[in-house]
Amino acid sequence: MTSEEPKYEVTEVKAIRGTEEKTITNKQQDGWELVTQEQGRLRTTLTFRRPKPKTPWRLWAALGGVGVVLAAIITIGVLQEDSNDTSTTEAATASSTELPSLEPAPEPEAKPAASEAVEILTVDNNADLARILHEPDYCGQPVVDFATEYAGRTIAFDGHIAAMNNHGDYDTRYDILIGPRDFDETYVRGPAFQFRDVNIVSDLQLTGPNIPDTLGVKDTLRITAVVEEFEENTCLLLLDPVTTEIR
Repeated sequence: MTSEEPKYEVTEVKAIRGTEEKTITNKQQDGWELVTQEQGRLRTTLTFRRPKPKTPWRLWAALGGVGVVLAAIITIGVLQEDSNDTSTTEAATASSTELPSLEPAPEPEAKPAASEAVEILTVDNNADLARILHEPDYCGQPVVDFATEYAGRTIAFDGHIAAMNNHGDYDTRYDILIGPRDFDETYVRGPAFQFRDVNIVSDLQLTGPNIPDTLGVKDTLRITAVVEEFEENTCLLLLDPVTTEIR
């Protein structure tokens, strides 16, 4: 007999940049083999596989035998009860036509509720956000922990443009450093937030009654954005803008 080719089950895992080795180790301990590793700007896609477990033929044979026995028992029971079932069914049918149903009418199915609005974290409803906005060390562990715990969540806070540079060689895309509160050289606290590789018009989604023709350093904003990740080598906390209100 020729041995069959092994069959595999495949899974994909998206790991935040810098955590790939830990993720790979954990999956390998569960018997997974790394197949491919595709690195993105913020996350790395890891593809794993492992052999599908084989069911021994003896087990299938045993289960088949049990099935035959059960089928025989069921058949015998049906034959024995068939004659009794006929009269019982006729009586039950007659009764059901004479008596009104006493069962309550089924309640109408509840309509699915509309999808809940995304919760926006602010200094008023989230103590962790309020705390890091006054953190003296923008590279400190509280900022790292916040980025890890709230990755993918939406936050909103008052801030300002602390620095603004072209992204690479682009003329209309920028890396924008965001500081909490209004610009104040005497009180520099909180994370170093950044919008990276964004277009002012299409990405920032500017709102407010007085949208200027240009944006620059010290401009005050109301930031609503999704937490992406903390970059340890730059100490930047990357945000994905949702709306940017001019204050």
